Amino acid sequence: MQSDQQSEKELLRHYRQLMEIHRRVGVERDITRLPDVVMREVSELLGVERSTLFLIDWETVQLRASFAQGVEGDAIVVPLRMGIVGTAILQRKILNIVNAYQHPYFNSGIDELTGYTTDSILAAPIIDDHGTILGGVEWLNKDTGRFSREDETTIAAAAQRLAGLIQQGRLDALRASTEMTVLHEQVGFERGSIFLMDNILGQLVAQHLDGLEDQKINLTVKLGIVGLVVLTNQTLLIPDTLTDPRFDSSFDNLTGYKTRNILCIPLHDANGDVLGAIEVINKSSGDFSEQDVELLTDIAGIVSIAIENAMLLKDGDKQFHSILEVMAASIDARDTLTAGHSIRVAKFADEIGRKLGFTDNDLDVLRVSAILHDYGKIGIYDSVLKKNGSLDSDEFAHMKQHAAITHDILNKIYLARKYRGVPLIASSHHEYLNGSGYPNGLKSNEIPFMAKILTVADVYEALTADRHYRKGMTPEQAILILEEGVNSNKFDECVLAALKEYLKQSDAET
Repeated sequence: MQSDQQSEKELLRHYRQLMEIHRRVGVERDITRLPDVVMREVSELLGVERSTLFLIDWETVQLRASFAQGVEGDAIVVPLRMGIVGTAILQRKILNIVNAYQHPYFNSGIDELTGYTTDSILAAPIIDDHGTILGGVEWLNKDTGRFSREDETTIAAAAQRLAGLIQQGRLDALRASTEMTVLHEQVGFERGSIFLMDNILGQLVAQHLDGLEDQKINLTVKLGIVGLVVLTNQTLLIPDTLTDPRFDSSFDNLTGYKTRNILCIPLHDANGDVLGAIEVINKSSGDFSEQDVELLTDIAGIVSIAIENAMLLKDGDKQFHSILEVMAASIDARDTLTAGHSIRVAKFADEIGRKLGFTDNDLDVLRVSAILHDYGKIGIYDSVLKKNGSLDSDEFAHMKQHAAITHDILNKIYLARKYRGVPLIASSHHEYLNGSGYPNGLKSNEIPFMAKILTVADVYEALTADRHYRKGMTPEQAILILEEGVNSNKFDECVLAALKEYLKQSDAET
């Protein structure tokens, strides 16, 4: 009876900790903070010495530790450089690649070995009916230049047929060669390969390679437990690492740590694509149980959702800012002499904001406003924009329209809530405290404070940069003009003081 009560108390404690993890992870949207938020609770909940969260870095095709107890996170990197076929396996989907050498996932190692030049690639994972990775098939250099949608259908069918042969134990080197010969005639490509997954070695082993029949090719180094979990998208429970050939002891040898047992759970998104893995090491008391597997699987589900949400936000943010930079570049393309003006204004504005104690969120809004502040110049005539000399009254009146045009254009863009003030901030960079500015003649507190920062940053950058009609001033000369503007109630005194502080610090560091 007492044992049952103790078990119920333990289960209740686990449930409460699981709910706490769910609560904390559910509100965290910064992917850089997520790992630390959850992994310490995971260690306590499961009673383990160490826990590590690995995420796939698709830019480098590596499995990188985002959080690792007891070691620096960047110290643990598992290479997943298996080329296009390995990436197709990891992503569990067909990859159709043109211009292979321009693709970040392409591994040129085999080309360097053979002197062959790969151009187009079609690769597919070989997966059995239970979702287990068996290997991959890859075709190189379609005779028409690129593989078609029909070819994708053909390789999918071929992968399914190869899966059946592998499961039946009927895929030897001769049968693989025969299969590839038939496909050569049917599809029209130069070379083909079939790789089989070796779950013990953690490698893709070539069963058939056109042009390399006498050579043994294995893709990647030994991946270890976490690499296999990510590759196969299946849980691994290792009760004794000393007797398991899949365990890679090199990291233990490097650090002096002794790994006894391991439980590793894959993380995957809503589509089933692998994101990474959670690995826990050395159960404090005894071995990992099936209850531990269930508990960590539940946690992995929570973490996967949070990571996917954070990644979507991060990707969306990167996409948004890259679009902004393209928009700014489109203005630069109008006049190469002023190219980079908006980016430099954003840099100065950011440094001013930092000196004034702005939060990261405020700095982001400020940078976006700065990058877009001159976008209205897209509506200004080249004859005015590029004039090599002073503008006459009509030309200046036309040039002044760029601020209003900026507002009109940006106001038509659907912006996220925190960026809703950007159209007004960006378009107010020529408003002055005394009301003499444009486009609306705003005064003092009518002007958004971020716009006051843009005004100072914009004037300073413009004065110190070369223009069609003059050479750029020295920083000292530009500051004197800005100080005159403060005295005439055009520019904000606190903003200028922050700029001067940044410039002084920058000079000292230089």
